[in-house]
Amino acid sequence: MSSFIFLKKIENYSPEKAIEDFKKAAQKANMFCILIKDKYRDDLFISAEGTLSEVDEFTFKNMDNKDNLKYFTFNVNQVEEDSIDSFTWLTQDENYFWALDIENINHEYKFIFRFLVEYFKDNGEDYLWFDDAEWYYTADDILKLSQMPYDPKWCSEKVI
Repeated sequence: MSSFIFLKKIENYSPEKAIEDFKKAAQKANMFCILIKDKYRDDLFISAEGTLSEVDEFTFKNMDNKDNLKYFTFNVNQVEEDSIDSFTWLTQDENYFWALDIENINHEYKFIFRFLVEYFKDNGEDYLWFDDAEWYYTADDILKLSQMPYDPKWCSEKVI
């Protein structure tokens, strides 16, 4: 699995708000949202990337060996002209698009799940799709999974 994709409604989408939602969920999950780099062209948002980590930015930057550190990176995208109807095949709704994704997963599925639970508490209209899967989770699905014992198969097959 190469990435976890957050599908968001195009209508009223703001990449800046998406970044704030990530920061808020990270804080609730006791993670640090660090190394955020925004790209703008003529005051128009292009993209952003950042890292969610179990340690603060100073510690993260000064660690020589990050092999045992839990962290993942994320990207935030803008709405493109071809975004409309881009996920109808999956969601049956033409107003969802690939707004954010999580990459550099490093098999930290339980760590990521902790973040997802907090994220979907406040973002109930979003979907979570796994690159190349033919299924997705709704916010309600993730919250139901959080009430059950942790199932490591949650990211390789739809378990709810």
